[in-house]
Amino acid sequence: MTMKRLLTLAALGLCFPSLALANTPDDIQGLGARANAMGGAGTALSEDFAATHYSPANLAYCRESSISLALRHTIYELELDSDDPDDPDVKELRNQTRTTIGVCNRLPFGFALGIVFGVGLQNPMTLDQGTLDEQPQFLLYGEPLEQLSIQLGLAYQIVDQLSIGIGASILVNSGLGIDANIPVVTADSETLSTRIRWDLSPTASIIASAHVRPIPELRFALTYRSALFHDLDAPATIEVNAAGAFLDVPILIESAAWYSPQQIAFGATYSFRDMLTFAFDFSWQDWSKHPGPFLVVTPNSPPGEMTVADGLSYPPREDYGFSDAFVPRIGVEFRTLEERNLAIRAGYSFRNQVAPLPTQTSNLLDSAMHSISLGGGYDFGDDPDSANPAPGSPYVRGVDGRLSIFVRVGHMKSQTVDRPDRVANDEPLGRYTFGGNVVDAGLELTLGWF
Repeated sequence: MTMKRLLTLAALGLCFPSLALANTPDDIQGLGARANAMGGAGTALSEDFAATHYSPANLAYCRESSISLALRHTIYELELDSDDPDDPDVKELRNQTRTTIGVCNRLPFGFALGIVFGVGLQNPMTLDQGTLDEQPQFLLYGEPLEQLSIQLGLAYQIVDQLSIGIGASILVNSGLGIDANIPVVTADSETLSTRIRWDLSPTASIIASAHVRPIPELRFALTYRSALFHDLDAPATIEVNAAGAFLDVPILIESAAWYSPQQIAFGATYSFRDMLTFAFDFSWQDWSKHPGPFLVVTPNSPPGEMTVADGLSYPPREDYGFSDAFVPRIGVEFRTLEERNLAIRAGYSFRNQVAPLPTQTSNLLDSAMHSISLGGGYDFGDDPDSANPAPGSPYVRGVDGRLSIFVRVGHMKSQTVDRPDRVANDEPLGRYTFGGNVVDAGLELTLGWF
């Protein structure tokens, strides 16, 4: 086995993922049954635990203190079709069931607290990374959504018409220091020893928002979220025994996984006679800063020095050319029955293509995504508005609840990748077509007290 092969195996074999608590699933799938049923237009709409994600300032307008339990199931029908049976299969897309627990807690003096904890039931966390290869993978779906999610939010109501909020998504980054003794020529008397120093550093995505309601029926919200991802930064010194000569090979292993981009969202809602509610969102997501989903291995020689590492070849880098996403969302809710406690909802959203069609080695797949959604809800129990509760009161004067459901279908536009030079040279994946659907269905129960 060559030194290069041993170097690669040792470096990649020692890269283990750390605990990560990011908010990528909520970026892609949305949060809260009501917002999901209305196309994901939750920035000015959500005034329960889901506001922790969409706009923490909205927490100040929670109708009551509440706890919610949500369950959603995602079915992937995204496929790649190729005429060549020797082409590599697309990276596995496992259907996922995810549960979320959310809290909105009214506090004294105009404050409110939001907490969200989400986890996949079959695959709570998955991180399977390697260096650049040709295996096709859908950039924003499947494994990137298999992760824990924790978000916190705090709101303050300045006056009846204005509130501000701040929140965070929490993450733990990894720094590895790897030293390994690897003989090039093995024998029974030779041993392999490894030392790993694992440094964990907490970090967070900051969420800041403002909520304005000039009249009770009209509401606006603006939210900013900073980027967040699992950042692996692993300097490794691998000691190679080559025919009795010990050589130090310093390398650097880097990766960015579970990527959540910097983004800005604006939302507006309008309610008519407590019967009709219209919601609109527009978001900008800075996907162009995504460094790519692969491990990057480079020499890590001291400044001004040449080492064995500089003479080795490494997996290539690529300029992926990701584009920013611009996402409009619209939704409508119709309330019926005498007490307006039965709701029927519908919505639509669109996301433009983030990853361009493949032209180099990697096959990162993405296309424009259209989503339509339907859902409903039923409110039961006491009415906080008629009870006129005092925020932060130590006495519970009533209880209420809500049961909501939604179905959301996303259609990814089918596209064909055609690389005639690869077809002529009989290379893998010279021509293929990809696209399909993603189906989400969810159920949410909320219990409140005031």
